[in-house]
Amino acid sequence: MTIDRTVAAALARRLALPERDWTDITTLKLRGQLALLLCEDLGDTDSPHYVSLYRTAYGLLDRDAQPTPRTPPGHAYDHMRALAAATRVFATLYEQHRRQMPEELDR
Repeated sequence: MTIDRTVAAALARRLALPERDWTDITTLKLRGQLALLLCEDLGDTDSPHYVSLYRTAYGLLDRDAQPTPRTPPGHAYDHMRALAAATRVFATLYEQHRRQMPEELDR
């Protein structure tokens, strides 16, 4: 699954910061993947916990929060990792909901 590979690469432990170009490209991939996941039906998401997850995700996708070429590399890297963590959470929720769907259809 492409999302899993992108998230794993972004969250991999490193001794040094990756090249800024790689960070920027990975950030773009994660932004697209997270945006797609946010459009999916994830079931009942009205609890305060889910509302907090959505608020965090939309905050990371906010254009004003995006790193620019002037953003220090460390901050751009931290932003990419935060996107990766949020994407992993929503990918997990998506997978859990998809596994439950056949059960819901049988009722």
